[in-house]
Amino acid sequence: MIRRGIVLAGTAILDIVNIVDHWPAEETVSLIQHTEHAPGGPPYNAAAGLMKLGATFPVSLIGVVGDDAHGVIFLDKASATGLDVAGLKMLPGAVTSYTHVMTTAASGRRTFFHQVGVSERLEVQDLMPNTSSARLFYVGSPGIARKLDEGDGWRQLLASARKQGMKTCLELVPIGSDVIHRYVPSILALCDYVVVNDFEARSITQLPTVNGERLDFAAARSACQRMRAMGVGEVAAIHHPDGAVAASRTGEVVMAGSVKVPAGEIAGTVGAGDAFYSGMLFGFHEGWSLRECIRLGNAAAATSLHAPTTCASIRPWQDCLSYAEEMGVRAINTG
Repeated sequence: MIRRGIVLAGTAILDIVNIVDHWPAEETVSLIQHTEHAPGGPPYNAAAGLMKLGATFPVSLIGVVGDDAHGVIFLDKASATGLDVAGLKMLPGAVTSYTHVMTTAASGRRTFFHQVGVSERLEVQDLMPNTSSARLFYVGSPGIARKLDEGDGWRQLLASARKQGMKTCLELVPIGSDVIHRYVPSILALCDYVVVNDFEARSITQLPTVNGERLDFAAARSACQRMRAMGVGEVAAIHHPDGAVAASRTGEVVMAGSVKVPAGEIAGTVGAGDAFYSGMLFGFHEGWSLRECIRLGNAAAATSLHAPTTCASIRPWQDCLSYAEEMGVRAINTG
């Protein structure tokens, strides 16, 4: 069988992105300059990113929203991307999970206020893959889906996908370090690809990944290798605004600086990590080398910065790579 396509399952979240003039102290006022509603959550963000990159293979989304106004917005906007949303269910009487993303205009830094909503009610059967022909099955995110976290749900999903012949991919969100460390290490042996940010990698491995606010590439390499030793089957990768590091099953390690996006072009950083993962997924599916996968991941993340929402400004993959070549990339420091 020739496998083709990516199935992405997990928490479906509506992002309400607010650009604010400054981050306020308690009991003071900050002015909202702009607001946009966009479907979010790691599975949707990565799926929509794949569509923006120009995926010619099937991309399908599995998840649950509530039957409220936020759920309607999510479904309408997700359908408009061209995604296969047949696996996206609307649960009567439930509150759609949503996040207020507060982005400070001057710095681009983000703060998140999250309503867990229907994610607390997710059951294994809500996200179970029902296709055996896809190449990759992606899940996100442990730590914010109580029933799946406290039961054996994530393991069941990953094991089922592998049994059907799919390679498995894991994504996280930067929740509490203790929560990540509680739920993630035990499922790594069922994951073929794990792509996380520096904070999430440190939470999993208990190894440092940054020096101050800068990515420590040598430390990140050690953390990637630790995740591989903890069970990741194919590739463990870490992304950061400075660049990315990945270690593969063959022992290959790739380190690459991020794209030099001018500060004046940055409209928001929300979803940049998901855009990076979209680029990696695209390359994984197409059988690219690890270096090519990271190159597209960094390029996709760079173009995602041009809009305040997660994936509106991601370009077709060839254009992403052209933009990265035009801007150049940061040098890496391995100590």
